[in-house]
Formats: sequence, C-alpha cells, structure tokens
Amino acid sequence: MKKTKLLALLLLLFSVALFTTGCWNRKELDKLGIVSAIGIDKGEDGKVKLTVQIIKPESLKKGGGEGEKEKPVRILSSTGDTVLDAVRNFVEKSGRKLFHSHNYVIVLGEKMAREGVLPVIDWFNRDHEMRPLAWVMVTKGEASDIILTKSELEKIPGQQIEMLLQNYGAVSKAVPVHLLEFYEKLTSESDHPVLGRIQVKEQIDKTSAFEFKGAGFFRKDKLIGWLDPLETRGYLWIWNKIKSGIITVPCPENENKLVSLEIIKAGSKIKPEFKEGKISYRIEVKVQSNLGENMCSKNLAKPDTIATLEEEQRKAVEQEIKTLVKQAQEEFKIDILGLGVATMRKYPEEWKELKDRWEEEFPQVEVEVEVASKISLIGMVE
Repeated sequence: MKKTKLLALLLLLFSVALFTTGCWNRKELDKLGIVSAIGIDKGEDGKVKLTVQIIKPESLKKGGGEGEKEKPVRILSSTGDTVLDAVRNFVEKSGRKLFHSHNYVIVLGEKMAREGVLPVIDWFNRDHEMRPLAWVMVTKGEASDIILTKSELEKIPGQQIEMLLQNYGAVSKAVPVHLLEFYEKLTSESDHPVLGRIQVKEQIDKTSAFEFKGAGFFRKDKLIGWLDPLETRGYLWIWNKIKSGIITVPCPENENKLVSLEIIKAGSKIKPEFKEGKISYRIEVKVQSNLGENMCSKNLAKPDTIATLEEEQRKAVEQEIKTLVKQAQEEFKIDILGLGVATMRKYPEEWKELKDRWEEEFPQVEVEVEVASKISLIGMVE
C-alpha cells in the first residue's frame, strides 16, 4: 500500500515537472527599451509620429553626469501608418523591443489632437503592457517638444511630469486624466473629454521647466479649444475634483488689499430635475478653507469679519463656475460640464429620448449655481 502511494506521488511530481514551463515569457531588462514617456504627433504624409523617452538603467546606477554615456534617458522617434506600426519600427533604431509597463505619461500634440485621437489611442488600450493609469495630456504645438525637454529636478523627465500631475491639487488649475478615464470619455455618448495642458517654460536661469496648467477640451475625440487656469478650476469645481488651492478675496475694509484663503475641503453635486417636460440643473458646491494670509490691517478674527470673508469666498467660487457654464453654453456650445452624465444617471429613460438632440438642448437649459462657504481657522496670529 505504501509503495502504491509512493509511486503515485512520484508520478504526480513527474507530471508537474513535465508540464510546468517556468518563466517561459520572461523578459530580460537589458534586452528591452523601457519607455517612460510617449509623445504622439501628426507626421509627414499623414503618418503617426511617436517620440519616446527610453530609460537607461546603467546610467541611473552611475548617478548621472554630463557625458553622453551617462544621460539617464535616450530619445528616439519613429513613424508609421498606425501607432503599432510606428512602435514596431523603433526596433530598426534601437535594436530593442519597447517595453511600456513603466510608461508614466502620454502627450498628445495639438495637430494630432485636432484631427481626432480615437484611432491613435486605441492601441494604448489594447496592448497588455500599457498601464491604464498612465497620464494623458495635451500640448499646444508638438508633443515631441515635451518629450525632448530635460528635467532639472528629476533624472527621468517623464517622472518629473508624473509628479506634476500627482500634485496638481496644490493649486487645482489643471486636469489630471488617466488613460482609462480618457478612453471612457472618448467613447461616451453623454460626455466630452477635457485634458490637462502641459507646456515648457524658460526659467530665469535660462533652463527649461514643465508647466502643467490649464486644459484642452474636446468634442468627442477632436480638440476644439483651450481653458485658462481659472476656467479650468471652474471645471474642477463642477466635477468634484478640487483638492486644494488658493482663493484670493478683497480685505473687508480695503478692496485693494487681499486675503488668501487655502481650500482644505470641497465637494459638489449636479442635480438635474424634470418639471413639466423641461429639464433644469442645480450645481451645489461646498467649500471650506483656512485663512492663509492677511494683507489687511484689520483684525479678521471677529465673527462679522469672518462672515464677510465667507461671503466673498462664496462669490469668488460662484463666479469661477458661472464663467465656465456661460462659456460652455454660449461660446463652446458643448457639454463639458457633465450635465448629460448627471441626466443619464438620474433619468435613464428620459435620457434615451433626450440624448439625440442634446447638442441643441444643452445651450438652452437653465443652470443654477449654489455655493456654501465656510472658513474654519484663521491661523496663529490676530
């Protein structure tokens, strides 16, 4: 009996060894081109142009330097009839297959974005290596200019861009969007994408630095315009994406001097309502802040003064939101506010009847903005 059990165990172990193939699909890092950032542009003859940052691990180990051999990334570009064609053509220049699992950002050039990005974004969502949480952004001009820019703060420029997006909430004047979210908006029947805008700015010491501020808005998959930083914050208020930031309001006794209020908590809801066959919307926003800086001579600790500042804060937030609502309805004539999304969620049956004529209805719908404002702390001195 024991011999039978032993024989069965040996046969089991033999079968496991026979049919287990180990790390059959493993990839050696020194055989791959590890991508940290990708720029997508419209190339010559209508081709897709890709520009990539490829990490050089051996340079990072050495700590970097001024020499060509010690630069932490290598920049390559490739063109093709499609994105996948351009990706494969990189092998002709690098001798290595590109590896995208560590890619931080995807930058869309303006010309490509205006012609339509859905065809070039498709591959990024299909490929198993691509991170769905990679950041997507748009730039005025060529995406390759962003990819070619050196970072003065981080060894890998793509990593510096990622840090800008992760910390956008300090000012809340740009829109961080992951690849997955962007693709969902591109294919949505009730929404239009808005992407954060990245640019390169020259510094006082003549070096270059990335600037993540403002946004580009799309009609379906085509870029049609730009939002400045305050318009962008209006967008973030509506979409409940405000993390922090500074609101400046006039001093109670002297409007030429300012008080800085630091946002510590914010929230918003869009409430659609059907009444007598007509739909209207109320955007409800709550903002809570701390007094961060006082340029006034007046003591701001008094209850009536705090109440005045809260009212000024309420008006400032309301103005940012109303400005974007007015532009979206009267100038852009496109729903980047999420009203259609809110309608679809609350009134799915009514939305089926409304969605086909939403572009005509949206500029006419009534939108009310209601802001609840509170100041919690006034700091250490008064």
